[in-house]
Amino acid sequence: MALLAYFENIGRAANTVLEGMAVTFSHLFRAPITVQYPDKTDRPVSEMLPVRYRGLLEVQMDICTGCKRCERSCPIEVIAIDLGKIVHADGKKETSIDRFDIDMGKCMFCGLCVEACVQESTGAIRHTREFEGATPTLDSLTFRFVVAPHQQPLYKPPKDASLIPMGDYGPYAREARERGMRDNHAVLGELRKAWFAERAKPKVKAK
Repeated sequence: MALLAYFENIGRAANTVLEGMAVTFSHLFRAPITVQYPDKTDRPVSEMLPVRYRGLLEVQMDICTGCKRCERSCPIEVIAIDLGKIVHADGKKETSIDRFDIDMGKCMFCGLCVEACVQESTGAIRHTREFEGATPTLDSLTFRFVVAPHQQPLYKPPKDASLIPMGDYGPYAREARERGMRDNHAVLGELRKAWFAERAKPKVKAK
């Protein structure tokens, strides 16, 4: 009986190994589930993203008013803005932005900063369609849109919000520019036109 049980255990062990190997070998003849990125994608990934995709943040500094609404609206203190003064040769002083940093390593892509800027200011800050954030160090995920000793004068928006220039984003975004920012300006432009048109409609007071 002991000898019979011994051979039965050997048989069960061999059967278990063969069952496991059968599953393994079956995958050798199946189509791969994963796709080697980015070499074998049917289309560029940026073209397959949803219209309202929230990628890395970008700031159009030439229309930033320095209101700090984006900084205050961020729940985890991703944005850091410092204001200063530009002293001209004639002695006149002008308020400037001396620092505008966004730490994308902490950002949770909630979009609250973008919403605050669009509704209360000029829409200078927004999410791009850039998704590639791989980097060897976290420090390189801190985007510095104003690099010392540069000082960015504050933008004074016109009363007509539709006259605010849009389209040429991030002239001072060094890290983002190196990453080759990609965006769908046409779609964003249409969304903004629709938003401005809706905002311009006269409000009907409820009786």
